[in-house]
Amino acid sequence: MKHILTAALMVIGVSAQAAETIDCGKVDMKTVYVQADRGDGSFHANKMLILMGAGKETACSDFTFAYLENNDDAYDSTLSMAISAYMAGKKLRVVVEDAPAQADAKRIAWVNF
Repeated sequence: MKHILTAALMVIGVSAQAAETIDCGKVDMKTVYVQADRGDGSFHANKMLILMGAGKETACSDFTFAYLENNDDAYDSTLSMAISAYMAGKKLRVVVEDAPAQADAKRIAWVNF
């Protein structure tokens, strides 16, 4: 029983660790896309996609889009911040998860002004 409890606590500890991230820097919002469900099965369906412009760090040069799915908890606030930055011509810091890109996109971990 003691070994099972120890193993369970170790699994919880490992799964609770935050994913590694990559800071793309404070970037210009080149384009902000919001895509609905798509009949073609595209990975980009039901996502907000940010195409980063000037200021994008070289660490983020291996993918084109940063994204969040429309059911992510931070979707509404991240979309609002991206639109605000785009409309005001301001830069937005974009930090993505350090995981392999899918369909030329990496998931947004967080953003800030």
